[in-house]
Amino acid sequence: MRDGALKWSLRLLGIALVVVPILMALAAHGWDVKEAVLPSEEEISQVTERVSGIFGGGFSKDTITFGDPVVSGSRITVLVTFRSPLKVPMKITDFSVTVSDVGAQPIQLQMQESEVEIPANGAATFTLVGTVPAMPPQNPQMTGISCTFEVYGVSIHLSPEISRG
Repeated sequence: MRDGALKWSLRLLGIALVVVPILMALAAHGWDVKEAVLPSEEEISQVTERVSGIFGGGFSKDTITFGDPVVSGSRITVLVTFRSPLKVPMKITDFSVTVSDVGAQPIQLQMQESEVEIPANGAATFTLVGTVPAMPPQNPQMTGISCTFEVYGVSIHLSPEISRG
């Protein structure tokens, strides 16, 4: 008999632990479900201000600067300077560039370092390396770029389109 009462009281306790907080939240917001569940406009604007503060002015043409390529045998190296627009430290974990020309085999340049740490609103320099094909391009143009960076443990991958012209 005591086991049956214990089972029912534990079941009721479980239900109460789920239902009572919901009822308290609804009562605190005047029994308006929408107000209790969704954030207010003020809360949304506070979050938006904090997030936009992290990203500063955003990415621009001056964020990435490529140095002159240096060819040594069949190896090509390019020094890259990355200026962070973010107000938080970040790491670049992968960076690659594809360079092509009509009728020539594309050249894939990869980041030589395993990762590059960039301080908040700071800059860092790293090296891209690749192999030049037997028939090098005469009029090389960047046709692809891929970048993976990490901010506060979150990995973000960007592959922006390259405009020609």
